[in-house]
Amino acid sequence: MKKGLIDKDTALRVLQAQESVGGILDPDLSIFLPKNIALNRNLIDQDLYHALSQGPDCYLDPDTKQGTPYVSLKKKCKADPSTGLLLLPEPKKPATVQGLRGQVSVVDLVDANLLQRSDIDKLNQGRLTSQEVEERLRSYLRGSTCIAGVYDQASDKVLTIYQAMKDGLLKSGTTLELLEAQAASGFIVDPVNNLYLTVSEAYNRRLFGPEFKDNLLAAERAVTGYRLPGTDKTISLFQAIEKGLVEKGHGIRLLEAQIASGGIIDPEHSHRIDVNVAYKRGYLDDGMIKILSDQNADTKGFFDPNTEENLTYTELKNRCIPDKKTGLMLLPIIDKKSQESTQKNTLRKRRVLIVDPDTNKEMTVREAYDKGLIDYETFLELSDQECEWEEVTITAPDGSVKFLINDKKTGRQYDITELLEKRLIDESVVAQYRARAITINEFADIITRKTKHSSSFGQPAALDNVEKISVTEALNRDLVDSITTQRLLEAQACTGGIVDPASGRRVSIQEACRMGIITEDMATKLKPAQKAYIGFEDVKMKRKMSVPEAVKEMWLPYEAGQRFMEFQVVTGGLYDPEMGGRRTIEDALKMGWLDGRAGQKLQDTKYHTKNLTCPKSKLKISYKEALDNCLTEESTGVKMLQASSVSSRGISSPYNVASFGSLTN
Repeated sequence: MKKGLIDKDTALRVLQAQESVGGILDPDLSIFLPKNIALNRNLIDQDLYHALSQGPDCYLDPDTKQGTPYVSLKKKCKADPSTGLLLLPEPKKPATVQGLRGQVSVVDLVDANLLQRSDIDKLNQGRLTSQEVEERLRSYLRGSTCIAGVYDQASDKVLTIYQAMKDGLLKSGTTLELLEAQAASGFIVDPVNNLYLTVSEAYNRRLFGPEFKDNLLAAERAVTGYRLPGTDKTISLFQAIEKGLVEKGHGIRLLEAQIASGGIIDPEHSHRIDVNVAYKRGYLDDGMIKILSDQNADTKGFFDPNTEENLTYTELKNRCIPDKKTGLMLLPIIDKKSQESTQKNTLRKRRVLIVDPDTNKEMTVREAYDKGLIDYETFLELSDQECEWEEVTITAPDGSVKFLINDKKTGRQYDITELLEKRLIDESVVAQYRARAITINEFADIITRKTKHSSSFGQPAALDNVEKISVTEALNRDLVDSITTQRLLEAQACTGGIVDPASGRRVSIQEACRMGIITEDMATKLKPAQKAYIGFEDVKMKRKMSVPEAVKEMWLPYEAGQRFMEFQVVTGGLYDPEMGGRRTIEDALKMGWLDGRAGQKLQDTKYHTKNLTCPKSKLKISYKEALDNCLTEESTGVKMLQASSVSSRGISSPYNVASFGSLTN
């Protein structure tokens, strides 16, 4: 070993075998010596001495497939009657349990941290059965907690997803998404008969039609594995995404469905594993974990047919109800006819009208008070009953989500998440509202009654007040200065268009001016920023130049060009108007758009110019810092820069999710 002829591991194995038959062999004396004498005679060094003393697992036990010392293997041996030689008995067939598709070795379950090594001993000794292991690990080995079917509220029936489509309750695209999620999570589910089936079995039972068969067989590969072209190697869904065998957006939806339905599936071993184990096995990486953790437009690949919202699979699953008989998760389809008499639940108004007894005419509460028909106390009580409730979902910079309902008329606001944490309302009330069993007004009334009697909560008005306004409106209210206003609007224009804060949609500066989002004076100032996105015309070469090219050709001042490049880099990359997509800084260096120093300055955001004044802290901040401190409205994806140190009132900011999604394609 000292001469480098063998490594330390090999030396340990040989020495451990020697020690088991009498000691360390001295080749000069041809005798076995105890370890301490072998150490004194320099047959081993101090490191080897300590290593041998710890009894390392240098050998593989053929029964358990686990490491073991040589002496333990010897104890398993039997002497040959004729020769006296020690022989290992024929290895026992490893105990197995039924997995998602085939038999799973219990050794694999130990490797996946789903069983302890002691459980293998119990199995061998008969103190634990395979059936007991299967029952204990059912969520990893069989079944699925995916969205199993549909509950039709109008008919009070449980339906398969495909039948719901045939009955006109689901669109074809939504049906395919839900069935693909089932297939990728292990099984197509028959919620009527409580069966878990492979895609082929489900097709034979007519749980879906031929138009979906190829798509579902492809999705099922997330369970059985993908064949790496040119090899016999089976790879996982994530690895297939990395190799380009599965389109990334589609693969992300299937991965999210797997996690929400029990865990990432290891196709090689035919069972589910936890995310940390998947990470160690290379079935996920940091980037994918971040994508799956961030609830943005990239992961909202599923559609709620009741609210017409795009949601993550987990969010949609949270809106499901369990079947009373089977416990399977069912997507409730609201009876729209019974809802026709009510207004849209996410925005409800309530007006109080008073009838003049003399004229029989209706009048407002204010008019009745002015005419002396009601006293001041009654006026206050009735005014308090008038409301215009809306639902608001806000995602904070740290990823936490706030679910609020807000009265646009009075400013009253309730943080539902906080009310649940303080146990002022029950989950059942929220579930009723989510299932549209009660309207938003009824929901607000329940909360108002509960909070009035709670001294621990205080007045609803004490909660943060969220109002979404445009950058221009923020300027008009003196919430931001004129320079910051122009910079924020430049950032919008040069990354895809001015953001309509109501819908999150991008529009040109001309359209934004027509809609009243910006003024004509602002539109004139924003023209260079818009050209940073649509391209600067190179008349000679008859092509469109990017920002760095326009700066090099002196079509654009350096300071403005640097700003626009910083805005583009932190929202996905430098925009190439010729290609119609984003370029990385590395691409820009190769194409000669930038030199090394300019590239480094853009790459390291700490060098970015602090050209904005934070409307909340009044400190100078860079565009990247503003972006990192935004709130995100879940329904539109619009990010909002907080404009008050006291409340969460915000202004619509250019950091629209679209800047990270469709504009980077």
